[in-house]
Amino acid sequence: MTTFPWHHRGEHRPAAGTTSTSAGSQSATEAFWQVLWLGLITAAFGIAVLAWPSHTLHLISLLAGVWLVVAGALRLAGAFKRDATVGRRLVLGSLGILLIVGGIACLRNLATGVTILAGIIGLAWLLSGMAQVAIGLLARGALRIWLVAVGAASLLVGLAFLLWPGLSLAAMVLLTGITALIIGVAEVTVAFQLKGAGSDRTAATPHDGGQLR
Repeated sequence: MTTFPWHHRGEHRPAAGTTSTSAGSQSATEAFWQVLWLGLITAAFGIAVLAWPSHTLHLISLLAGVWLVVAGALRLAGAFKRDATVGRRLVLGSLGILLIVGGIACLRNLATGVTILAGIIGLAWLLSGMAQVAIGLLARGALRIWLVAVGAASLLVGLAFLLWPGLSLAAMVLLTGITALIIGVAEVTVAFQLKGAGSDRTAATPHDGGQLR
């Protein structure tokens, strides 16, 4: 719980109250843009995979590599938010590094077969889903439902990639494109849920200079 100045009885700190409100609003805005970009990039990756006229292992590996590096960088940036807890920093920081490593492996053409590439993408979805669920359980209201739902969907997609026996290139392209598009759109929705939650919290914050009434 964030402690605001008017939570302390008898204290009168107008400057601190104003600073807390401003910091909370800025934090919500930062979270909104990070999740929005993550959703847009994921959805764009899905569209690119589905719409590209020719599908080769090298092309899908290249697209997946770019997506993983950018998504990892955004997750890593989220770990350095000023109001992030230690647990959140560890989760997002570790996830960001792992996604970037997976992306670099794809870009360096280390995924020499469909099974290896499917494994990298599957692990990315699986780890992202676990992180999303963990963060969602700390949230409240509709935001919590959305985060857990998106995380659970990512987990299921990750398991499908990892457990599908003999996954063909065509099946992987279809599965990758559709799931990335759906989850990307869901993440955009989560971003606007974050923005709405931040606006509601700011509107509910007293602006009376911290006086207790």
